[in-house]
Amino acid sequence: MRWLFGRKPAETAAPKILRLAGFPAAIYAIGDIHGCLSLFQQLEEAIIVDGAALPGRKLIVCLGDVIDRGPDSAGVVARLLDPAPVGFDRVTLRGNHEQMFEQFLAAPARNLRWLHYGGAETLRSYAITPESGAGFEADGALLSHKVQTAIPAAHRQFLAALPCGLEAGRYRFAHAGYDLGAPAARQSQERLLWGPPELADHSASDQVLVHGHIPVDQTLVTSRRINTDLGAYLSGQLGAVRLMPDGSAPKVISVSQTNTAAPAAAAFQDIEE
Repeated sequence: MRWLFGRKPAETAAPKILRLAGFPAAIYAIGDIHGCLSLFQQLEEAIIVDGAALPGRKLIVCLGDVIDRGPDSAGVVARLLDPAPVGFDRVTLRGNHEQMFEQFLAAPARNLRWLHYGGAETLRSYAITPESGAGFEADGALLSHKVQTAIPAAHRQFLAALPCGLEAGRYRFAHAGYDLGAPAARQSQERLLWGPPELADHSASDQVLVHGHIPVDQTLVTSRRINTDLGAYLSGQLGAVRLMPDGSAPKVISVSQTNTAAPAAAAFQDIEE
């Protein structure tokens, strides 16, 4: 279901899409984090190790859906508000879950369905709990007060400022989809946030969509798109792909964690197209 909260909102302006003037030393695109802070920390550490031999500044791109479903969405947002690792810049893109969270923050009573799509876990990560076993829906007006009190202003501002896409060389980064070959001004926010990404498979453009949104067992790399969503909150795996300015084969980096007590193990794999 694309629009969980009533009618599709009107798109009155082109979605915010960033464009890099030049390609950095490397771009590391991370799939859906979904509140899995420990895996995110482990993956950034693996990226730092991988990037140590590359001179120049590198860029980390989080492909959206950094919140919901997993146990520590608040912690993920807090880490994203911290400075990027030394030698790196970091950009976080908007996903459909960030969009739903914003809608909920604006009008909790009208957007309670978000709670069933991982929103309840997000509220609990901010130490917000329901008054009874009947759940958050039974809190009524009190829920709005709790949300206003517990969600830091910096986290709200972070969500509000998220861009929907990024262009770098022939790569187009978005949470779920991109009209390859079309300029940024003609992109649809619905497609960027909700996809479907498979539409890129039929593009005649030489551009490549880098996305998440649809969980896969292992990173998917084709001539038209790269899917890095490994379903972290269910699989215990979080993945990234390294892209180089010389157009060399993408390199897959992933971490896995079978239980909360075990450290995540990093795996590296070069993908031949």
